[in-house]
Amino acid sequence: MGYLHAEEDKRHRFVFCRKTMHLIVVFLLFMVAASTGSAEIYKWVDDDGKVHFSDRKDHRVKQEVVSVKPGASKWSRFNIDIKTVDVELSAGEKQQIVDGVNNVYEFFDRVLSFDMYKTVPVNILIFKNSEEYRNYLIRNDRGMAVASYGLYIPSENQIVVYVRENRSLTFKTIKHEVSHAVVDTIVPYAPAWINEGLAEQMEVLERDESGLYFERHAENRWIVAQARDQGRLADIDELLKLPSDKWRHSDMSRQGSMRAQSGQFIYFLLSKPTGRNFIARLMHTFNRGDRTLSYYLVDENYIGGVRMLGLDWSRWLHNQGDAIIRL
Repeated sequence: MGYLHAEEDKRHRFVFCRKTMHLIVVFLLFMVAASTGSAEIYKWVDDDGKVHFSDRKDHRVKQEVVSVKPGASKWSRFNIDIKTVDVELSAGEKQQIVDGVNNVYEFFDRVLSFDMYKTVPVNILIFKNSEEYRNYLIRNDRGMAVASYGLYIPSENQIVVYVRENRSLTFKTIKHEVSHAVVDTIVPYAPAWINEGLAEQMEVLERDESGLYFERHAENRWIVAQARDQGRLADIDELLKLPSDKWRHSDMSRQGSMRAQSGQFIYFLLSKPTGRNFIARLMHTFNRGDRTLSYYLVDENYIGGVRMLGLDWSRWLHNQGDAIIRL
């Protein structure tokens, strides 16, 4: 009998320990979810076997909650070649440039899932002023870009910029052009709204001990707010239907608001895991050589199609999102 009681007591202790451990695990998972403040991600498979993800509960389909666990980055940094012409850069400024370029490469590698080690790292040429910069572009048959702050030259895999009075703006321009270099190399058929929108966001890409994050692009936020108030903001279906050449023409005629809107639109999409996955799917579709007008790809891949995307965008525009997006 003593043996039976001992065995029963052991079973009770085992069950109690299992229940206790289960409660502890549930509590810890709840605390992790609460601390991250992230919404649940739902997954389901349609009748054609296609897998869908959303941050909304849809009672019309059978969904399961999936756990999104960002893994530790295995990114190995590139050595970036920086050359200057009559410009003195401090060691800290050079490091800031190298860090910024690598952050852009890491974003495309880790967030958008492109193998950046198949991409040749850019080299950077910095001139002391806009006049020297313009002369260099003219000598290299790039005279159409003389009004720019910086330029990516594919034949040289080179970023060319000049030092502005506020040097931090120069470093942002470098990140902007690096994004163009990446997209030109791996996704040459990407539409202009994605290409320019990503480049605008790379300007405010930063890193701290927690990883990559985006700061709000203050200038683009202001331009978009002004364009919306003045009725110059393009509808989302118009933005998505514009071929790249017409997008650029429209950007010039709307005083740069198309560029700012594309940047904020990308910021809106990057603000949620489902939006980041959505951009990645589009980029990889274009990477495979698909030249379908982005409107139709978006309508097919975004939950609820372009109409729902337009509604989500309109709601987001009221305050244009959080000040920081962590990746």
